[in-house]
Amino acid sequence: MKRSWEFPSKDGRSISVRDATARDARDMHTTFCDVVWEGRWLPTLQPNSTVADWVTWIEGARRRGDVILKAEVEGQHAGHLTLQPEEWAASRHVAKLGIIVRMDYRNIGVGRSLMLAAERAAPEAGYEKIVLSTFADNSAAQHLYSSLGYRTVGTRFNHFKMEKGFIHEVLYEKELSHPIP
Repeated sequence: MKRSWEFPSKDGRSISVRDATARDARDMHTTFCDVVWEGRWLPTLQPNSTVADWVTWIEGARRRGDVILKAEVEGQHAGHLTLQPEEWAASRHVAKLGIIVRMDYRNIGVGRSLMLAAERAAPEAGYEKIVLSTFADNSAAQHLYSSLGYRTVGTRFNHFKMEKGFIHEVLYEKELSHPIP
């Protein structure tokens, strides 16, 4: 079953979010590579996957319990989000969230739309909690996560060694079924 959601952008355009399909692999891979090459937002120094790898990953998503969502603005790929289960059997109700927004679609609500859609899709996949992290210097992401009710649970100091130096990682979580007071 293909799910979809519509959200308004800050500039008046509509943001469409839906389950990704194998046909989306090229756009998603290109966006991932572009963000990696920015050298600011992801803890990897260079892309190490192919479009074929992304096709395989997307096709196997439902079997693994992954949720992969794609956002579009006026029919153009604007970003994507993944929810993947924790590795431990006792924490399979916890989803690890990853999100990428294309540079030319940032700050108009694409990230928020993807996150809201993910929170709607998560219970269907058996998730009761979402965890994520961001670089300590990514204030836009931190503001977004906090505004959606994610709470900061810690910081890993000097966790990533990037070209620009050591980066702290800020950790967030949100209970979907049992809110923390």
